[in-house]
Parts: sequence; C-alpha cells; structure tokens
Amino acid sequence: MRKALTIILLLPAAAAAELRLEGLGEDLARNVRAYVELAEEPCDAEPWRVRRRFREAPKQAREALEPLGYYDPIITPELSFDAGCWNAILRIDPGQPVLVRNVDVSVTGPGADDPEFRSVLAAGKPVAGSPLRHRVYDSLKENLQITAIERGYVDAEFSAARIDVWPEEQSADITLNYASGPRYEFGEIRQEQAFLNPALVAAYIDLEPGQPYDGKAVAKAYRDLANSGYFGRIDVSPDYAAAADRRIPVVITLEPAARIEYTVGAGFATDTGPRLRAGLRNRRVNMRGHRLNAELRLSEVQSGIAAEYRIPLKNPRTEWMTYTAAVDVEDTDTFASDSLRVGFKRSRQLTRGWLRTLSADVNYDRFTVGEVRDNSLLFMPAITLDKKKADADLYPTRGWRLGVTLRGTDEALGSTTSFVQLLGHLRWLRQLSTDSTVLFRTQIGITEKDEIAELPPSVRFFAGGDDSIRGYGYQTLGPTDADGNVIGGSNLLVASLEYEHRIRGNLFGAVFVDAGNAFDTIDVDPAIGTGIGIKWRSPVGPVRFYLAHPVNQIDRSVRIHISVGGQL
Repeated sequence: MRKALTIILLLPAAAAAELRLEGLGEDLARNVRAYVELAEEPCDAEPWRVRRRFREAPKQAREALEPLGYYDPIITPELSFDAGCWNAILRIDPGQPVLVRNVDVSVTGPGADDPEFRSVLAAGKPVAGSPLRHRVYDSLKENLQITAIERGYVDAEFSAARIDVWPEEQSADITLNYASGPRYEFGEIRQEQAFLNPALVAAYIDLEPGQPYDGKAVAKAYRDLANSGYFGRIDVSPDYAAAADRRIPVVITLEPAARIEYTVGAGFATDTGPRLRAGLRNRRVNMRGHRLNAELRLSEVQSGIAAEYRIPLKNPRTEWMTYTAAVDVEDTDTFASDSLRVGFKRSRQLTRGWLRTLSADVNYDRFTVGEVRDNSLLFMPAITLDKKKADADLYPTRGWRLGVTLRGTDEALGSTTSFVQLLGHLRWLRQLSTDSTVLFRTQIGITEKDEIAELPPSVRFFAGGDDSIRGYGYQTLGPTDADGNVIGGSNLLVASLEYEHRIRGNLFGAVFVDAGNAFDTIDVDPAIGTGIGIKWRSPVGPVRFYLAHPVNQIDRSVRIHISVGGQL
C-alpha cells in the first residue's frame, strides 16, 4: 500500500488547458472569459480547432469589453502547446473607458405625467460623465416597456433608441425617446365559473370597467382570490387581442378547490397528555360561500366538540360573521368543568393589520373548584383587537404579536353574576444572529369583581404549564382556599424570557426563565421557573422539549414540558 502511494505521488500532475487573462480587473476578466469560446476547449482538443478558436479570441474579447465601455483595447495574444495540451495568454490593455457625454432620455405623450414612468426614469437614467455601461441602457429600455404593459399603454413605442459611440473622443451619446400613446382602461370583467355567486367573486376583485388599466390591480385580484380558499385553479388574464375602443377586457377563469376536507391528527403536550383530533371542513356550503368547520378533541385533561358556521359579508376579504357552538369537558389538578357555549362573532380586518372581533357568547358552566360545586350562566359580550407582524409565518427572524380583549357581563343581562375583565398578551421575537434568537412573552389579566368564587373556571385566572410558567403543573398556581386548594385568581401577570442557539442544522438548544402568578391582591407572590430545552425546527413547525424546575417551591424536582406550535 505504501509503495503504491509513493508511485502515485511521483506521477506528474495531469495537464490542464488554460486561458490566462492579464491586465484586466475581476469584472472585465469575467466578462471576457464568458465571451471567448477558446476557454471552453478541453486539453485534448484538436490543434486545428484550438488555433481557429485562438484566432477568434481577440475579436471576441473586444466584443466582451464594449458593453462595459472599453472600445479601444490593445490585445496581445500568445498560444503554445505542451505535452499534448494547449495554453493561451491574452495580454489586454483595456485603455480608457468611454464616458457618457449627452443623455437624451424622455417619455412623451400621456405617460409623461405618470408617476410610474417618472420613477423608472429617476432610478435608471444614465448620468452624463459616468462610464458607458450598455446594461444600464438595456435595463432602462426594458423597464420602460414593462411599465407600459403594466400601466395599459398598449400602443407605446420607441421613437428613438440608440447609443452613438465616438471611440476616438472616448465619449458616447445616449438617445432613448419613448412615446407612450394613450392609456387604456379596463373593459368587461368576465367570470368563467358556475359554482359561486358571481357577486361574491366580484367582491374579491377591485377591477371596474372604465378604470385606468393597472397590472398591479390584476396581480392583487389574483392574490385575493387565492387567499379566499375557494379555488383550486385561478387565471386572471387581460385579453389584449380583444381590446377595442382603448378598453382591455379581463377574463377570470376559476375552478373549485375540494369542497369537503377531513383531518385527523394526534399529538402530545405535557399540559394535556396524549391527544387526538378529528375535523371536517366544508369550504362551500352553498353558492354564497358559507363555510362550516367542525372539530372533535380528545385528551386526558381537555376534550370537546366545536363547530363554526362562517358567512362572508360585504367585503369577504376583510369582514365575516361566525356562529359558534361548543361543548367542553376539562379536568385539571385544580378544577373540573363541563361547559356549553353558543354565540356569534363579527370580525373585520382594520387598517395597519389589526383584526377586530365583536362577539357575544352564552356560556353555561357546571364546575367544581376546591370544595365548591356550582353552575353559572353568562351572557358575555366582548371586543378583541389582535395584530401579528413577522417576516415569516413558520420560522420568523423578527416579529411580534399583540392581542387585547375586553369582556364582561351583568346580572341585568340575565347572567348569574356581574364582572368586567381585561386580557392581554404579547409575544416578541428577534434573531440576534443566524444561530441565536431571543423570545419574550407576557400575559396579563385584570378582573373587576368583588367575589371571585361566583365565577366559573373559564373566566378565572390560573398559572403554570407549557405556555405559562414551566416547572409547574398545568394551571396549578393561583390563590388558594382555607384548605390549600388552588381556586384561581381575579388577576394574572406572567412573563418569560428565552434564548435559543443552534446546536446543529435544525436543532437548537435553549435556556429560559418564567415568572408570575395568578393573584387577587396587589401583594403578589411570583412563582419562578427556569431550565433548559431542545427545539427541532420540523417541516410543520417547532417541536419543543424542556426540562424545567421551580425555583421557589419546596419540591424542586425537574418537570418535563413538551409542546408543538408556532412561536408567535
């Protein structure tokens, strides 16, 4: 083995063909090498073929330098053959670059006042005195044509488009005059579909006959239709061939997405244990676009069935009405509750990304908390504002989410008790580097109520668990009764700070500290949990595994927390 290796090392290195360029900077050399065909010939190419390519090389090098403004290079070529292989040298003095002398660039006609054309000219117009770059001229020319198509200037054409180069004077004159012609309008907006009410489809489209044509509006119509979830195939096409009287018709061809969708899932979380889920989704109950969603959830701690019937309103992109019904059974270490809820909510997307939801629910709860068994009936109006801003949905590098809810009821509405409650949550995430991220979250809750014992567990506050204070059991923290049973509080304050760092690939390590509690009085006794974790960025979302222990509790044994879901 050693002898064979010695022989291999003593063998001469395999010969390789080479085209060497001398006298050029990196950008010029890269362009010349891309143009000169000799560079592509292998070492064992026929000598006659290499010589022919070599004779063409100076001409090709000149052609490669001209788009970069060098029109008078001095090129000295050299070719040799050695051991059956060729080597070539092009010694190039590119000379002085040609400079732009006169610039005559304009848009004439109705498009002269169009801000889109003005923007293109401002960004791409060549500057007198700068080195001549053909790609600047070509890019400006192309962008003017693209803008004309997007803005409906169907008859636009160049009345003059040329570069005059004077090599002996090392100068060039650029002339680019674009006659826009009239701007066309939208013509007939024609739908080709028979499964949804045409008025519903039209509500997703901001295109009206007689409006000035705008390609961005056409693209937006496509995006809005795609985001609706009704369609499996979408084609929004301006029909230029059918344009007449300066109007461009638009043909919208739609095919339906699958009407019924069934889902089945299984998972595990420390708070709930093993869990199963089955769902049904009807995307189109009728031609008016009504939707029905139903879901069954089963776990050791929380089980239930819920249904939503959603109706699009005047602007289906931003407004909808939802009727809800649900039955829930919850049995934690601190309470047991059976509840029935029916209600409705009206949601509207506001400006700047805020989602506003007005709702009213009728809740019937039968519950046991500590030694108290009771039932309640609440008619509970609420208003919720929620906003999420992030640079990605699944794994953002920066973003935040803020939600605020005001809800309450009064005995005058037929409820068994009266209260007002404010809830809020904030999640904030920022990537510090490609390998590290910091996350912060907080939850607050404030209740205006004299006697908390009259409230069902669904509107009391508890702390502890995967998404609260890790190191403690699910909803095991809060005020206690005389026998030491946790009965929940009227207020809540929880905060968490977490740092994660990449271990390898999609595997991250994490350290965290959580603090807070549910409480009734200002004298808060915060519970603190801290620990370490492992996160896997799976294709469907982050999977988290934490080891946490309570800091200020007699039993400081480690608790495992496992959860799946987005970070915002």
